[in-house]
Amino acid sequence: MAEKSGNTVARLNGSAYRQRGWWRDETVVDDLRRAIEKHPDKTAIIAARYFARDLTRISYAELGRYMERFAGALRELGVERGQLVAVQLPNWWQFTALALACARIGAVLAPIPPDYRRREVEFILNRTEAPVYIGPASWTGFSHRDMLREMAPAIPALRHRIFLGAGSGVGEGELDFDAHFTAHPWEERHPSSSLDALTARADDVFNVLYTSGTTGEPKGVIHSYNTNYAITRALNETLGLGADDVISLPSLLTASSGFTYLFQMPVLLGATAVYLDVADPEFHLKLIEEHGISFMYGIPTYYLNMLASQKRRPRKVGTLRCLATGSTPVPPHLIAEVREVLGVRLHTLWGMTENGAVTITRHEDPPDWPANSDGAPVPWMEVKIAPALSEDGTPFPDGAGRLLVRGASQCLGYFKREDIYTACVDEEGWFDTGDLARDDGRGGIRIAGRLKDIIFRHGLKIPVVEVESALYAHPKVREVAVVAHADDRIGGERVCAVVVPRDEAPTLNELREHLRKAGMSVSYWPDRLEIISEMPKTPSGKIRKFLLRERLKEQPGGPA
Repeated sequence: MAEKSGNTVARLNGSAYRQRGWWRDETVVDDLRRAIEKHPDKTAIIAARYFARDLTRISYAELGRYMERFAGALRELGVERGQLVAVQLPNWWQFTALALACARIGAVLAPIPPDYRRREVEFILNRTEAPVYIGPASWTGFSHRDMLREMAPAIPALRHRIFLGAGSGVGEGELDFDAHFTAHPWEERHPSSSLDALTARADDVFNVLYTSGTTGEPKGVIHSYNTNYAITRALNETLGLGADDVISLPSLLTASSGFTYLFQMPVLLGATAVYLDVADPEFHLKLIEEHGISFMYGIPTYYLNMLASQKRRPRKVGTLRCLATGSTPVPPHLIAEVREVLGVRLHTLWGMTENGAVTITRHEDPPDWPANSDGAPVPWMEVKIAPALSEDGTPFPDGAGRLLVRGASQCLGYFKREDIYTACVDEEGWFDTGDLARDDGRGGIRIAGRLKDIIFRHGLKIPVVEVESALYAHPKVREVAVVAHADDRIGGERVCAVVVPRDEAPTLNELREHLRKAGMSVSYWPDRLEIISEMPKTPSGKIRKFLLRERLKEQPGGPA
């Protein structure tokens, strides 16, 4: 397949990217200042807390003041330019103020999803050598404070543990967030003039996003302000978003999509962001009705649950202009159902933590095109489908090959693992994504699955994404993942459908009959069905299939 891009994209070359306007000499701090100058009293953030059922509104002027105060608070803790600050918070407004404060003093942000536990958190803190950790005292019944107390002796670089909601119950090495960050006027001790020399520049590293990935190996993805800028523009420029939009995502601010499109994009546009700290579709519909949300990004299963809630109890959602989805295979019927129930178009996209949204469908595409495509590349990114052979030496079905990408939003590497990143990039700068894709016939791509997700049954390659998409349409299926399980009797692999049911669980025969009616080859039908209550996922919503495969190894058997 020929290389695809909106323009010819140079190899990683800052001056070339600047000449084309893909990179710049400003940062998110400049974006905030611009918004403050233009409309200081405009609401920047509406932060909704699910359990407390309350709201906090932060204007752009207030956000600027918190940036200055929190920057001084970090300096008081001894944070130097270039040092990493670990932040493990839910979608609370304090995260955004802290991210801006890090930019203000040239520190590097290391976001940690709030559902990470000791194994991941201890690994990240030791790898980054962050001197400061900031998190909730407890969240959803789990004590982050106790977790940090237990692991602190094993993290020699960690000097300060700060907790929101700690109150007076702080121990040695701990601080209450409000007492240190919010209550004290640090901007008087650290005036703006003293911070200006520290403030980050466009090519500095902004954040290291650790992803557990679908293979289980944590990798710290390094992004600069400029690679973040290129990523951020992918949605707002392609979909025509602007300052009048009200933007909301169920995604975590500590994960790639939330960090980019819930934090950075609204600030870049001078728009309003609506945060919710628990991803609940019914609660989200309430926020759409009450606050006029106009754009959302979410994974397909979130939208399916939102549609079900809207059918049960309709809300006024007329402010919605468009939605976007990705991260996991998109069931074709979802496209039409979003249009029917919510009255808007659903756009599909493909991207990774390493490069954000690389491809996306356009407004000018046919209405049902997102059911067949993951979109065409944004102008500053190239994609290429490289020929690939499977383990048995034969090509993949339907012209699928390895998906390679390069361009202005590509990350700078993996933190302290240059060896792993170098192995993914060839001499011409192409990054091997590990995904399989095929040409969509209209200048874009269609993801066919992960290379490691390919199932070989009797020498036949199973199109995993197509089988999953078909099964999503079954009325008893809430979520589904199709994975391989070894069968010693045949010396190969069989196909297992792992299903989270809606109410009543489907049977294997019901799934097979559904695929028969859908016209799918009997060769692709699952041999086995496993019913589970919840899918293991990454913070971005991708199913961790390696855990499902391990589960099947531990529980052999099932219908075959």
